[in-house]
Amino acid sequence: MLSDAAAINQRLKLVLVTGWALWITVVFTTNVLDALQELKVLPQGWKAHSGNFDYIDAVTARYSVPDWMDAILFGGAIAWEGAIAFLLWRAVADLLRPRATVSPAVSTAFLVSLPLWLAFAVADELFIDFQPEATHLRIFIAQAVTLLLIWLLPPAALSQPANAEAQREAEVAESEG
Repeated sequence: MLSDAAAINQRLKLVLVTGWALWITVVFTTNVLDALQELKVLPQGWKAHSGNFDYIDAVTARYSVPDWMDAILFGGAIAWEGAIAFLLWRAVADLLRPRATVSPAVSTAFLVSLPLWLAFAVADELFIDFQPEATHLRIFIAQAVTLLLIWLLPPAALSQPANAEAQREAEVAESEG
């Protein structure tokens, strides 16, 4: 049985990681829909898409980057986001099982995600597109804080050792008395 504090910590970790998993899944999905629209698989009037391919195309035009390179950049971002979504959902599944330590799946998910946001911030600088840079840096900071919080919150141990020992001593004393 989890103590109240351990149960709350476990739920908080689960809520944080689930929130990030949901968010990146939506980002990934809308970017995939955007790519499908660019590939003419979906009609141009399709509403549910990110618009990120056109945005990349407009931003990279400063340096006359060819369309095929924009497609590679966009495809790479989509693949990276898909990997992050998969890893975060795997971390959610691991968090559903209480354990004494932070699951490696949780750390792995964030350690794959954090460099994406730094890469986007570097690209923002290179292409002199400062408007999204603050957003990319905020996402990076929020995810870093999330990972730090997950590591600093006490784990969801199955019992409190001090309480378990005290309970055993009380049971022994009661049976002897």
